[in-house]
Amino acid sequence: MAPEALCPYAARVGTLENTFSWSNSRAATFQRCFRSYWWQYYGAWGGWERNAQPKTRLAYVLKNLTSRWAWVGSAVHESIEMILKHMQERATHGHLQLGEAAPDVDHEVERLTQTMRDQYRQSLTKRYRDNPKRNFGLMEHEYEDPVSKDEWVRTSEKGRQALRGFLESDTFARIGASDPKGWLPIEHLDQFHLDGVGIWAAPDFARRTEEGGAELYDWKTGAVNPESSRLQMACYTLYMEEKHGVAPSQLRTHLVYLGPKVKVHDSVLTVEGLRAAREEIRESMARMQARLSDLEGNVAEVSDFPMTDDESRCRTCVFRRLCGR
Repeated sequence: MAPEALCPYAARVGTLENTFSWSNSRAATFQRCFRSYWWQYYGAWGGWERNAQPKTRLAYVLKNLTSRWAWVGSAVHESIEMILKHMQERATHGHLQLGEAAPDVDHEVERLTQTMRDQYRQSLTKRYRDNPKRNFGLMEHEYEDPVSKDEWVRTSEKGRQALRGFLESDTFARIGASDPKGWLPIEHLDQFHLDGVGIWAAPDFARRTEEGGAELYDWKTGAVNPESSRLQMACYTLYMEEKHGVAPSQLRTHLVYLGPKVKVHDSVLTVEGLRAAREEIRESMARMQARLSDLEGNVAEVSDFPMTDDESRCRTCVFRRLCGR
């Protein structure tokens, strides 16, 4: 998955290379805390190796943990992904015939509940320390944060409400009534390029429309805040143009906020909006690369990535053990 020639390269680690790339989540981490960014993208690199240094290994274990808030989002995303892929497999005569193929809502919500229970129990055992890719881990268990039983119940209930709300929504009905031949790969991690640098994108769901355009959906389990997803939607628009030949003016994006009552924010990016997004990405990449000690090698020294002065952010950071906070 190496980017094009202009992208900086790093020294090989086994058969993998730590090459410089950009993503919306990477930019958010960089903006939140330079040190957390360093641990995530440099300090943890190679931590999967058997002979990894102890700090590198620990960083790799910690980067694979998730908070209970992010857990809800990932669990619901994975449920929706599984449901849509299963429906697609059952499609007949080019259409889903939703009345026949629609999932049982109660069954799917119960399946999600059981999955989260299993993950919770697995995290309690801390088996993720031995194999973080195969075993689920929660930050709250690693740091033994005080979380009440009622709070864990509310966490699970939020996931249940989000999935039920989605399956009973007009949005789901609209997707189910569409032709699966026009569906693009679901939750597929891919890259497009800007100035030779790989930009990561993984749309939750997208489909081509009969009018020759496309629709792209992004599921959200947090508070309704379209502005916070503006750059993410711009990235998806650029991705759809480069990878799938969809003109920006022909792509409608839908931010789908999940809960007991689903709320949808629709938009179509303007030419000026996309131009501004490209410049914002370029500026973000430049700030990241300015801290590298070796641009071509994508080498970063920890001393060039100081900890944030806002220690309130440390309380929700998976790397706080390594930073001593």
